[in-house]
Amino acid sequence: MKLNRNASTSLTSIVSIVFLYLLIVGVVIVLSQHLLTEFSLGVEPSNALMLAAALAFPAVLLVVLLAQVVRLVRDRAAGRPGVGFKLRLLLFFGVVVLLASVPQAVLSITVINTVMDSWFGGGTGEALEGGLEASLRHYEAKVENLEQVAERLSNSDREFGDSAEDAWLDLRSINPDIDSMQVFGPDREELFFGGAAEGRVESEDLPAVRDGMVIRDTSTDSSVLRVRASLDEDRIAVLSIVLPPGFERSAELLTTARESFLQYERVQPVFLLLLVAFYGLFSFPLILMAILVSFLLSDEIIRPIVQLEDATRRVAEGDFSIRILTRSKDDLSLLVDSFNRMVSELERARVKMRQTEKVAAWQEIAQRLAHEIKNPLTPIKLSAERLVRKYQAGSEDFDAVFGPAMRSIISEVENLNELLSEFRAFTRLPKPQRQRVLLVELLNEAAAMYEHVQGHTIRYESLPSDLEVVVDPKQMKQVFVNLFRNAFDAMNGAGGEVIVSADVVTKGNTRYCRIRVQDSGCGISPEHYGQVFNPYFTTKSDGTGLGLSIVERMVFDHDGQIWFETSESVGTTFFIDIPGA
Repeated sequence: MKLNRNASTSLTSIVSIVFLYLLIVGVVIVLSQHLLTEFSLGVEPSNALMLAAALAFPAVLLVVLLAQVVRLVRDRAAGRPGVGFKLRLLLFFGVVVLLASVPQAVLSITVINTVMDSWFGGGTGEALEGGLEASLRHYEAKVENLEQVAERLSNSDREFGDSAEDAWLDLRSINPDIDSMQVFGPDREELFFGGAAEGRVESEDLPAVRDGMVIRDTSTDSSVLRVRASLDEDRIAVLSIVLPPGFERSAELLTTARESFLQYERVQPVFLLLLVAFYGLFSFPLILMAILVSFLLSDEIIRPIVQLEDATRRVAEGDFSIRILTRSKDDLSLLVDSFNRMVSELERARVKMRQTEKVAAWQEIAQRLAHEIKNPLTPIKLSAERLVRKYQAGSEDFDAVFGPAMRSIISEVENLNELLSEFRAFTRLPKPQRQRVLLVELLNEAAAMYEHVQGHTIRYESLPSDLEVVVDPKQMKQVFVNLFRNAFDAMNGAGGEVIVSADVVTKGNTRYCRIRVQDSGCGISPEHYGQVFNPYFTTKSDGTGLGLSIVERMVFDHDGQIWFETSESVGTTFFIDIPGA
């Protein structure tokens, strides 16, 4: 049997994790900018769909993570291999995530708080307010200057016949802020223009300029303040001041900055708390993703270890065909290769040991069988030789000797026949033909063979009447018959009680039916503990020593186990575990 191990997580899993991570980062960046901008302006969040997605995504991750935790708890309760190591790996990854994220969060919030303190505590607000007020005063001063000049021109009695240029020069010398002057006749024809070209106004735009009222004419390149003054009944003058380049844009930016600053200043007391909540909300999915990745990585790390544990358990159970396949070239692959070589060597050593044990077993059986056969041959030979001598000598007591000698020969031949029959039965035990039967029925059939034995009883204790076993009925009945006979023999004819009980036990993933046969006999001597199940070992004068060997062989053929507990002068209890109950 071969166990396959992937070298790493599949490409699909890796791509999925990378995609999800990038998606989370993108959503965090986009939504954070959007929400912070709206928060700074004091408006309600407008993109509810994106916000709902940002909240739903960590919820999905949390459900997946909880499913992984439930699976881990179930595996731990079931005692699956590698769960303890996986739990330690997860704790390690979790500590690493916390060590990486918590200091970063604290540092980020501290830096932002420090920057905010420097913004709001360094006179920034006063500077913005002063700059805006200075801009307004500069503008108002220009407007007021134009209004005063237009009023003086309108109320002046000076004639502006051919002296408009001289008047312009006088005006520039008195008030250098005036950038241009333009004089129109009764038909709106231009009579004079002096100063900056930006201040020139076209005749068709003249109605927009009114007497004594300053207007601002903004174009792409410049911004101009204009005012009109009536020189007399036929002529009017347009005075202009050209504002500095970018003055309009600078004033607008300054106003916007001041409004934003005031908005931030209003929410400053709760901004830090909101920042902590915001950071937690959007870092939570990343933490969940990191923990989920730690589950995948821990599974990948412990997979070869679990397979090695499973393979080792199977080898311990006797399965030497197990092999682990690997495509990686890491350190664990070297361990896997070493394990495969070790199992191969164990399999070869096991085969060789089996062959050696088989030869040794047959040698021991041959020696014991020769010994057991040789013992009855001696009285047979002596009886036959005695009969021959009596017959040849014509002894008068030949008839008297003939009967006992022949009975002795027949008895020893019968013993030899019984010995060979049991040996043949031991060596030719068929494979069990298993079927589902009630245990109490097998015990009743075996106990029925000893109903005639006086002074001995068989009693059932804690034996469920509906307990079923999957066994060969004939062989298992023979097991109980032999155990009952040994129990009665151990009580030396003094009478006693044999107690039989059974229940179901669990070993690993296998359920067993455990059967106990307890007697109140003399017990087994400690020096005989290791020989009880050996063929031809017996402490009885008329025993063959094959009874318990046959019992052990039948139990092993049912993939079970048999052992005993004993105490001298108290009794012996034999235990049988039969799988598949």
